Amino acid sequence: MILDIFRLGAVALTLVHLSTMFTAVLTGVPMALVSLVVLATGVLLMGPGVKKATILFLAAGTGILLVSAQPFSVWVSSLNSMTNTVVIMVAMQIFTVPVTVGRFDKAIEAWANGRIKTTRALFGFSTLVTHVLTSILMFGAIPLSMALLRATLSSRVGDERRFTSVVISRGYVLSSLWAPGAINLYLVVIATGVPWSSLLLPGLVLSALGLGLSFWVESWPGGVLSGAAAADASSLTGRAGAAGTRSAMPGGQVGGVSGIGQVIAAAISMVLIVLALEYLKIGSTYTRIMLSGLLTASAWIILLGKGKESAAALREYWVEGIPKVRDLGPFFVAMGVFSGALEASGLLDKAIPAIQAAANTLGIASIAIIPLAIVGLALIGFHPFITLVLFGKILTAAGMPLSNLTIALSLASGGAAAYMISPFAGIIMSLARYTGSKATEIAINWNWKYSLAFYMLGMVFALSWGFVFG
Repeated sequence: MILDIFRLGAVALTLVHLSTMFTAVLTGVPMALVSLVVLATGVLLMGPGVKKATILFLAAGTGILLVSAQPFSVWVSSLNSMTNTVVIMVAMQIFTVPVTVGRFDKAIEAWANGRIKTTRALFGFSTLVTHVLTSILMFGAIPLSMALLRATLSSRVGDERRFTSVVISRGYVLSSLWAPGAINLYLVVIATGVPWSSLLLPGLVLSALGLGLSFWVESWPGGVLSGAAAADASSLTGRAGAAGTRSAMPGGQVGGVSGIGQVIAAAISMVLIVLALEYLKIGSTYTRIMLSGLLTASAWIILLGKGKESAAALREYWVEGIPKVRDLGPFFVAMGVFSGALEASGLLDKAIPAIQAAANTLGIASIAIIPLAIVGLALIGFHPFITLVLFGKILTAAGMPLSNLTIALSLASGGAAAYMISPFAGIIMSLARYTGSKATEIAINWNWKYSLAFYMLGMVFALSWGFVFG
């Protein structure tokens, strides 16, 4: 009963968010009510570790709202502020239906086994797939990447949980350095006044360097690629035989289009729909992605023409797919309450003079220390959404002999490092649910070396690029 109410609440929350594309009138209160349903039922269903964090953030946020005597409108906006992450997951998981029906994960597996011979190449391929999908779909790329890559990775790598978590988290986060829809970059633009067009090229270069750094870090002893050469040599024959077997199992054909071709066509269709909605000024970035995903997936299911298989896959989506957000749903409602309370209470504004004085005292050194503070605060639950704007405004007003471009790039790098190492980040929480891992395991055990290395790379790159082009 509780699980059914949660499912209905998650779907209702998705529909209310979609309705904001066409009208924003009186949607705030209904959205908040449905958010409360997701919170109340989800807390009863979620794992003990995430439950403690959820209750802690909810209690802290509620306490701040009460003590600061915030009006009803602030309570409503706080409850709703971070639920867009949840509804994108609910909406985009519908892609598991055509992927399952058409066996497109098997098509990609057969293609990869036939053409990608080494674990290092598979590492790069999986990271790039996630990176490209994220640049288009943002948070919606996570369920789609998992659906498309899971069969390939489970058959090719030993520690599937770690390998999957590493490639998807880094492919996802690196896109936040340049993708036009990335909230991380949008906040940097707001805080520093540097236009997105000025950040596009350095963001692309830094993301490419970040991918190379990921290869290097994972080649260290204990990394997922440290024994890749020996493993590839010993299993080459077995994989070749498996590739030959699987090559007879491509995804379904629609109008003569192969499985891989259909995946590419679906991605292109989503991009075109998003661009059309943007041109027509309908909705926000995340609602455009949601609607384009739902329309593309629905058309794909119809074109496959497999009624019984589609019905079974839709039942699986209802029974198993939607409950995958039972940890994320209440957690992000609680995190939204906490973030909204901090912003509305003025507590952060009171800290600005002290932080400003510290930045002036540190001088140029603050360009590295403040992004490091973003990383450190993310570890204890301060979302980069909050700290990027706060610290960005402080740095740009500090009067340092550095260009705003350098400041923007350092903030973007610090935010990216924070997303990878924070167990409270949405990408980490999502991967924990999909892979059956702990959020701390992904963020701390598997990503801390890369996160620290990327932070240092980002600081050097920001100073160098700003010096030459700033």
